[in-house]
Amino acid sequence: MDFSTGLRSAAENAEDPRTRQLALNLAAVHERIDRAAQAAGRADRPELIVVTKYFPAADVVRLYELGVRDIGENKDQEAAAKAAEVGDMGGLRWHFIGQLQTNKAKSVVRYASSVHSVDRPKLVRALGNAAARAVQESIRSQPLEVLLQVDLRDPLPDDQRGGAAPEALGDLAAAVAGTEHLQLAGLMAVAPLDSAPEPAFERLGELATSLSQDHPLATEISAGMSQDLEVAVRYGATRLRIGRDVLGERPYP
Repeated sequence: MDFSTGLRSAAENAEDPRTRQLALNLAAVHERIDRAAQAAGRADRPELIVVTKYFPAADVVRLYELGVRDIGENKDQEAAAKAAEVGDMGGLRWHFIGQLQTNKAKSVVRYASSVHSVDRPKLVRALGNAAARAVQESIRSQPLEVLLQVDLRDPLPDDQRGGAAPEALGDLAAAVAGTEHLQLAGLMAVAPLDSAPEPAFERLGELATSLSQDHPLATEISAGMSQDLEVAVRYGATRLRIGRDVLGERPYP
């Protein structure tokens, strides 16, 4: 699918300067994805999730009008407010990708289609209970998609950064698979900041293959950001989480 041609046409016809810039940025990112997939010899194409952390709901609307249907957010308070402001836009999916406290589970299940950052049994239980209540209250009708976040650093420091140890994935996956109203979809990871991403993403691909042997439907790999999307595509990422290269530098509060 040629996303970039349509986006460049949209940019030429846009009256709003912000929409024009977003269209051009999206076109450039889609071109990078296409080149990366071709270089990797892949027949499939990774899905683009645009991360709108710290950007206004108006940008979500602009992105939707430009064809984006997957939005990523890191913080529940911000995400919940944006989802409420944007309202029901057909086909729009919210992906929660940040570290999640258990006391936020009830809020997240009200708007999110997917949570990429599940890394401990306590959070699995909280999301399962919250999703069950949301179904009972007719807030949601579909299972909450869950990806397990794995920490790929070696050795693992004790610094409270999100992510489960690789050896904990089997039990964590079984917990999700055994919880009603949750759907195990795959793995998520962030490449270590202080080293090249290639070894980490190669390891992630190996872990994903192992996971799918026990859970055949859990085939998603959420990996790759603005700085390393090509490497992530090379090693099998099916979902890319891109913020800066679409929206620009974040306006930190």
